[in-house]
Amino acid sequence: MADISKFRDLDKRMAERRGAGTAVRDLSGPNKGSTDFEKPFSSPLGWLGAVLLNIALVVAVGLATVLVPPLMACSEQSARGFYAGDTFGACALRGISTRFRDFDGRIRKIILNSGQ
Repeated sequence: MADISKFRDLDKRMAERRGAGTAVRDLSGPNKGSTDFEKPFSSPLGWLGAVLLNIALVVAVGLATVLVPPLMACSEQSARGFYAGDTFGACALRGISTRFRDFDGRIRKIILNSGQ
């Protein structure tokens, strides 16, 4: 009979895993004998800073996606000239509000159709 098919209890399996070396990390206790390089964050709240940085990056990219194209289109139109009574601010506000409405509509459509 093969060695794998023999019944082994959980403690024996975990002991084999712990003895495997550095290929498997032991997360059951504190970091014993780990160097500063192996610790992912220098402080206990370091993960919070990383999460906030990731959220800020996602928001910045999202805002840039919504804001930059209308501003570029209005700057091209300002080089050609606006219609009577139109300004760069009004053009930008109109373009940005249109992009936000489209974005909101797409998000609503994704959420409403998610259960189908």
